[in-house]
Amino acid sequence: MKRLVIIAVVLFSMIPIGLRAQLDPVSLALRAYQNKDLPKAKEFIEIAVGDDNFNGITKTWYFRGYIYKDLFKEAKDAKSQKEAFDLRATAIESYSKAIELEPKGELVEDCLNSLKYLSSTLYNDAAFALDSNNFETAQTLFDNYSKVIKVINPSMDLNQRTIEFNLYKASKYSYLFDNPRPEDNRDEIGNNVVTLYKEVLTLDQENISANYNLAIHYYNQGVNIIENMDYEQDFETLFAIQAQVMELFGAALPYMLKAYELNPLRKETLVGLSGIYFGLNNIEESEKYQAELKKLENQE
Repeated sequence: MKRLVIIAVVLFSMIPIGLRAQLDPVSLALRAYQNKDLPKAKEFIEIAVGDDNFNGITKTWYFRGYIYKDLFKEAKDAKSQKEAFDLRATAIESYSKAIELEPKGELVEDCLNSLKYLSSTLYNDAAFALDSNNFETAQTLFDNYSKVIKVINPSMDLNQRTIEFNLYKASKYSYLFDNPRPEDNRDEIGNNVVTLYKEVLTLDQENISANYNLAIHYYNQGVNIIENMDYEQDFETLFAIQAQVMELFGAALPYMLKAYELNPLRKETLVGLSGIYFGLNNIEESEKYQAELKKLENQE
């Protein structure tokens, strides 16, 4: 905070004396900010933003960024989520506008540092939203995080961050698929799991987690159908169910084989391949991977 006040004082001293004497809203906002009266600082800076004499000046948006960033911190500490999110969005907008007005100005580095901090809070809040199964909010926060990162570093490759986010999101959906709540649409959740893992594989087809987990998801769907079959149904219905199960095992196979290719010494993958081939009535292949698993366990 001390550093910010020093910066603010220096910038304030650069304002012409005649203009300073008029106590313009930017100067009044700065004075209120220095006095730690954030509500008053916010009031004055919004007057400046709405005034054509001041809304084209870089320092207006720069000060607005700091005011709203501090308001965001206060609201976040008070656990006022919606208010905090709105305040952070305004802070990001303000710093971005300051950079837009003077992309090579002396305030750019400070604006970028503040945006880095705010982007980190977006990413952390997105992860927290996933922990709370608030998927829509999580995605919005992550999308906003990505936009801020592009302001900070337009050339940055966000693929790895996107992969990490989608894998974690898919894992949360997978848990709900296996442990549905009364209000959950299990088919929709299952489709979301598949979509997310396939999106990861579009970015990185060698991603072992996405290959293995997508295979397991398909396989578990088939097993779940078998475990809940009513064998007293007519033959035609049972045949249709069996065909559905075989289709799911068949969908799982290429992804599990890819996971095996990427790491042939992973025991879980060997178990998965043995189970999938057994489900596909390919006993020879199933026993082959069972033998590999036993050999691996004997070497331990």
